[in-house]
Amino acid sequence: MSSSPPDPKEQDRLPLDTTSFREAMSRIAAAVHVVTTDGPAGRMGATVSAACSVSDNPPSILICLNREIRIHDAVLENRCFCLNTLSDDHEAISDSFAGRDKLEMPDRFAKGQWTELATGCPALDSARLSVDCEVHTVMEMGTHSIIVGTVADLRMTDPGKSLLYVRRGYKSLDT
Repeated sequence: MSSSPPDPKEQDRLPLDTTSFREAMSRIAAAVHVVTTDGPAGRMGATVSAACSVSDNPPSILICLNREIRIHDAVLENRCFCLNTLSDDHEAISDSFAGRDKLEMPDRFAKGQWTELATGCPALDSARLSVDCEVHTVMEMGTHSIIVGTVADLRMTDPGKSLLYVRRGYKSLDT
């Protein structure tokens, strides 16, 4: 006898508060990226999971950055960013750029080999994908800015395992 999916009417409804919303969003698997920038505001990076394509004409992507983190203002002042999609052996890099080991920014960049792409932003040489962008549009929503960038340069490695984040932990997936 096969089990049937739960009846939606019998599922627990959660209060719409910050805690419940964060728990719900933790169940959405997302690729792990390090966003970098460089320019007059300095060289910085941060781990993010909120990123996606926008259009292929013109080629563009968006990232979402909390306005409280240091890289937010640097991306806006530098007018560029590079989205580096991490492979499954980059957990330490992800943790460093998330600030978990409390390293200063130069020490975070020392954890990998980096090459500047068209905008001058650092691209992680071993990333699954590096998408170098010029800032096109910025929109504020709640605590974050949605930053749309037009692609200036693109670099990919051969298919392999990518790093995902779901239920507050790392997983890997063949990509």
